[in-house]
Amino acid sequence: MKLKTIVSLALCVLMLLSLAACGNGNDNKDKPAYGEPVEFEGAAHEVSVFFINVGKADCAAVVIDGHAWLIDAGTEESAVSTYAALRYLGVEALDGVILTHEHSDHIGGLEPLSQMFPIARAVFPEFLMSRREIDDLLGACSIPGQTVKKGDVITITEGVVFEVLAPDRMIEKDDNDNSLVCRLSVNGRSFLFTGDMQTEEDEVLVSSGRTIAADVLKVPNHGNPDATSEAFAKAVSPLISVISTDTGVDANSANRTVRAKLSGSEIFLTQEHPMGVLVTVSERGEIAVAFPELPAPGAGLMLERVSKKDQTFTVRSTSDAAVDLTGWFVFSDKGGELFRFPEGTVIEAGGSLLVACLGSDLDAGVTPDLIWNVKKAWAGKKDDRALLCDPNGSVVSEKASE
Repeated sequence: MKLKTIVSLALCVLMLLSLAACGNGNDNKDKPAYGEPVEFEGAAHEVSVFFINVGKADCAAVVIDGHAWLIDAGTEESAVSTYAALRYLGVEALDGVILTHEHSDHIGGLEPLSQMFPIARAVFPEFLMSRREIDDLLGACSIPGQTVKKGDVITITEGVVFEVLAPDRMIEKDDNDNSLVCRLSVNGRSFLFTGDMQTEEDEVLVSSGRTIAADVLKVPNHGNPDATSEAFAKAVSPLISVISTDTGVDANSANRTVRAKLSGSEIFLTQEHPMGVLVTVSERGEIAVAFPELPAPGAGLMLERVSKKDQTFTVRSTSDAAVDLTGWFVFSDKGGELFRFPEGTVIEAGGSLLVACLGSDLDAGVTPDLIWNVKKAWAGKKDDRALLCDPNGSVVSEKASE
């Protein structure tokens, strides 16, 4: 073969590789860097989006001008982490919760969170293979529900909405593919929240003709390879991609093939940061990323005993001064039950408090200091764990039930 022919073939191969590389990456060359200001019309807003570390689950807090929403609610076990993140943002009540679909790692934390914060409403997809668990859950929490579909909007505050992009019909194979997908545009920047969307819904969304480009992407389905097509990654072309997962639980999540498709963006994993990934947008459209730390936990108290048999727990003081328990709570991380100490409750230096559930089987002559208004807090047939938390949601003491 002549040298000229060899050189020509080599150049062709290099060109093809270059084109392939361009096809695999995100097309961000026309976007301002995320730390730069942007021009936009309309009023500016105060914007925080906290992708909370809830393990191999999903939960993001969106707070705009003090109006707070959750997108998914994590699991029962992660409710304390969500509480701590919301407290960090100064949230005292939730305008609403978007439940992207019915799976437990997206809705499991709603019931304990409803005991921690007033929740005005819940929004979920009109098209689901099943909605029985969501209906039962909202009934148990006394939260009114509303269904939405493609083309609807969910109002956050004046001039700011979640634009519902999907679903527009039922996909029968897997409710992951019926996830509620929504886009938020504010201060000239955009966020795309995708639930557990997989291949089929991905294809429907890409071919829909709707704008799905976003500066910040919540990566679908924990970054598993059954989601995030090349076409989707290119159409979104995010500057920032956030994967909510725990790869110790799901080794296939945050998958390298998915990360390669999003390689034109900066990728963050919630598991790598104790509280998660906080994204803020300034009034000039500048995006900043931060990794908040939990405040130092309160001191001077410990869980001494947690009894399945008696359905009681005991808190003991290790302090040389009285401790005001206003705002403190104890949480059962299996059943999701929460006991909040009544305002003004004080435990004296070196003293203890016995808290008993309704109808607890106590020994003769034993009188509880406080009553927990549930019949059963600690699971009898599975391991349960009590968490004693200070008003910031920091875990001060934990103990397995006996």
